[in-house]
Amino acid sequence: MASTFMEGIDPMLLERIINSLKELLLDNYPKAIADEFKKFFSGKSDVALKDNLTNIGKGILDKFKEDLDLYRHKKHINPVMSAVSFLPKEELALMAETIVSLTSFKRKISLDAAETVGGPIDVAVISKGDGFVWIKRKHYFNKELNPNFVTSYYTK
Repeated sequence: MASTFMEGIDPMLLERIINSLKELLLDNYPKAIADEFKKFFSGKSDVALKDNLTNIGKGILDKFKEDLDLYRHKKHINPVMSAVSFLPKEELALMAETIVSLTSFKRKISLDAAETVGGPIDVAVISKGDGFVWIKRKHYFNKELNPNFVTSYYTK
């Protein structure tokens, strides 16, 4: 979910798109064109034609990936990175918690994904000036049901 948020596309979807285009442009397309040409020019070798068409397909695929990468950076990654660089620590902590919550929610409602994230979320900020600071912290027990522990723990 963090990658999807940052890049504007699910990394697995992007990989599937690239692999599909690769199969089409480097395997299916050259073979189909060579087979069609073979019908018209029977008796001639189609190996060179397939190789040339495969190279053309590779160039088209490389250009597609480059254009897609530039678009993702321009429209998704760079704006988020620019905004994040100016956010106060509290907002950064909220952003991190939100991304983890989104991941948890997506995994919970997806039938094919294992629930690897979930439950209450601890949030801390580490900065050069303040060091490690808890922003939000869950307890392994209910504080209201254990007032003696809370009193003795926080008075020391």
